[in-house]
Amino acid sequence: MKTKRFALIPILISLVLCGCAVQKNQTVKIAVMGNPADFYPGYKEGIERAVEDLNGEYADSGCIVECEFYSDNGSYEEGAAIIDTLAEDKSVTAVIGTKDMDINKTAAHVFNETDKLFVVPYFLYDSVYENNHYATVFSMCNSAGTVGEILCSAASDTNAKRWAVCAAESEFERMEMNGFLKYSMAEGITVADCADMSMLVSQFDDIYKLWEILGVEGVVIFPGSNEGFDVLKNIKQRNPNIICAGDTAFDNSVMMENDSGLQEVMTGFIMADEFAMRDETEENRRLIVDMAEEYKQKTGNELDTWYIQAYNAVRMIADTAIQNKTFNCEDIARLLHENGYSGLCQDFKFNENGAQVTDIWKYNIFNENGYTDEHILGD
Repeated sequence: MKTKRFALIPILISLVLCGCAVQKNQTVKIAVMGNPADFYPGYKEGIERAVEDLNGEYADSGCIVECEFYSDNGSYEEGAAIIDTLAEDKSVTAVIGTKDMDINKTAAHVFNETDKLFVVPYFLYDSVYENNHYATVFSMCNSAGTVGEILCSAASDTNAKRWAVCAAESEFERMEMNGFLKYSMAEGITVADCADMSMLVSQFDDIYKLWEILGVEGVVIFPGSNEGFDVLKNIKQRNPNIICAGDTAFDNSVMMENDSGLQEVMTGFIMADEFAMRDETEENRRLIVDMAEEYKQKTGNELDTWYIQAYNAVRMIADTAIQNKTFNCEDIARLLHENGYSGLCQDFKFNENGAQVTDIWKYNIFNENGYTDEHILGD
């Protein structure tokens, strides 16, 4: 479970909204795909809060926003059936994608063919937007190649100059590794070894001995699931001072809260962001304190940035539709391509294929309390 928690990240609570003089009783209906058991902390609550805020702010316009959840129960087959159902449902304005990248890959093709707006708050396979020209598909996260490049740049900011790269066999993790490898020479670091995650798990002692011979000073890990934590523990047991980095597979606040040993080895870990939060004013910092306290009273948990990602997914669709007085999927998609979207603590811009475009690259370093200290590349 990839999660990202944060302490008092500023959020702009009150957005400046345009008037909406459209026909009464127009509905922006948004379908949310995914398995609720796999939702990141705050994700569902962020969607529900967005609907509540939108219907309050647009109450005088006659515009209504609705979100309906469609559970695939973790099954590709059930997810594919949902895709077919939603593709034929003319009342659905837009679909928010699931965490499952295989389901999203199929959904992107089907929804683009049927001119259905498809917004994915999670990662997508790079091939979805690189190999196609999808006009109605939008990714709210960095590409896998960009994640690798961010970590490569972050690695160059450390004292470690000789690195080993480990990746799972799936398409996404291989693209992350390729991004790291592609820019390693330009960043002035050397990749001394590349290892497959399954081999690293089964042959750890032999591979680590090779790293010692090769003089490896840093290890970047792109795991397919939670096996990355065991690998990290093994590495740190051998050398507590070795620098380690990876993607947001390592951002699991629940596991760290329940495993003090894991929190200890995560201290100093470098992690690339899925998406970037912009800085806000001190006034907005106070506002997020209020939001975080309200969320904790309701759930007992710390506010998570996935709350904001989900909130912005809904608002990006609805604000664009209502403010521009259009409920046509193709029109909304065209406007997002042209103008992007400025939401809560996030600005979204998209290339012609719907991939996320940003000029802000950020990475985080875990501190001893289990939170992350943010770093902006180039600062």
